[in-house]
Amino acid sequence: MSIACTDGLASHIVDSRFFGASYATDEARRVFCDLRRLQRWLDVEVALAECQAELGMIPAAAAAELAACARLPNLDLAEIRRDIARTCHSLLPLLDAWQRVASPAAGRFIHFGATTQDIEDTAQCLEIRDVIAIVRRDLRSIAAELIRIVEQHGSLVMIGRTHGQHALPTLFGLKAATWLDELLRNMSRLEACADQTLVSQLFGGVGTMDAFGPGGLELLRRFSHRLGLAEPLVGWHSSRDRLAELLATMAILAGGLARIANEIYQLARNEIHELEEPFHAGKIGSSTMPHKRNPELCEQVVVLARLIKANAGLGFDGLISEHERDYRAVRLEWVSVTDSSLFLCAATGMMKTILVDLRVRGDAMLQNVQESANLLSTEALMFLIGEKIGKQAAHQLLYEVSMQAHDTNTKNSLLDLLLADDRVMAHFSADELLKAIDPASHVGLATTLATRVVAAGRRQLAEGPAAPEVPAPCPLANAQGKCDLQDRRLA
Repeated sequence: MSIACTDGLASHIVDSRFFGASYATDEARRVFCDLRRLQRWLDVEVALAECQAELGMIPAAAAAELAACARLPNLDLAEIRRDIARTCHSLLPLLDAWQRVASPAAGRFIHFGATTQDIEDTAQCLEIRDVIAIVRRDLRSIAAELIRIVEQHGSLVMIGRTHGQHALPTLFGLKAATWLDELLRNMSRLEACADQTLVSQLFGGVGTMDAFGPGGLELLRRFSHRLGLAEPLVGWHSSRDRLAELLATMAILAGGLARIANEIYQLARNEIHELEEPFHAGKIGSSTMPHKRNPELCEQVVVLARLIKANAGLGFDGLISEHERDYRAVRLEWVSVTDSSLFLCAATGMMKTILVDLRVRGDAMLQNVQESANLLSTEALMFLIGEKIGKQAAHQLLYEVSMQAHDTNTKNSLLDLLLADDRVMAHFSADELLKAIDPASHVGLATTLATRVVAAGRRQLAEGPAAPEVPAPCPLANAQGKCDLQDRRLA
């Protein structure tokens, strides 16, 4: 049986039948299905017509008829596609097809006074609203998992590392709490971004609203309310800062997830082995090394974060727009917003999978701590010895002894060197030094700090928005919810 590649419909990695699951989710793809996009444009047009009818700008009967026939299955999609290629216009072929299924009396009021970008910008904000709902839901799940991890594994003593080297003892709970703390800030950033970004657009050709007459502002208010979007003060055809902020927020958010993924990746190294992403029988790490258990989910979260960051730059490019309208920014957004949204939804989905079954190896953490206990406790020893000889003198003493211990390549020899040092033993007993190097005694306020973050997380989850609705299926979806792009109406 052969599989024919028709029109390159799966040429983008997010749509790959084989690899797409690593770059997008089906739920996110439904938001950006091109048929659903066309239907969304029609929905925005209908909202405009209905609001105009309420204000007496067009006949109520015309608005009702337009609403009744503005369904994509009623239209000739193949003709729309041909006309887009012929006219080089994104919206007019759809409007012409809609007008052909409406009566002449109603059809004359299609797209009455609006400009193309009014409709497409407003519809894009509706797409973004669906994406934010998905991401918001996933972030809440991730936050809940991090709270569980902090509470369940928070007391595990582990090596704190700075500059890639052993530093001081800490608790795994504090490490996970820093992940949660950053995530909570990113959740707040997402809400602030939503408040700025989810707005309508209805200002006409150059933003004056002239075609709507004196009732333009009331029309804008009703139009915005009907669609569940905020009402902007003025047209933003050329002001693309909202989308630049969205893309930057997505990049920051994805970067936060990637930091968690990267830390798990690092601590999964064989010589550390303190954390490990979920593993299942049949998962293969290498075609040539059967023993490999690669952290590929964590790697992919980092990959997605880097792709989203690259798209954020396009958002800043879009800030430079000319005169009253300039499609160079808008066409960048059609790619950058879509791709970043798909990548981000994939990343949040993967992070949920990673955290739900994250393997926390407390035994390895303890073993690693014990093997390095002497050097991990030099700060505590410095303050202890400093009580007798002064802090700076104690720092110099411990520096010399630590470097000697490093050079002999036997970390445990640090204690032996101290026990043989008259400058130390003149003031302390062996038992006092042994007690001082217990890593569990030197984690400071780690538990208190982690508990503060968990409490903040619980408050934020309790005060957060309700669970979002799942995005609606494509208007041409079959009984299984799948959109068949080889539908005969596109032939």
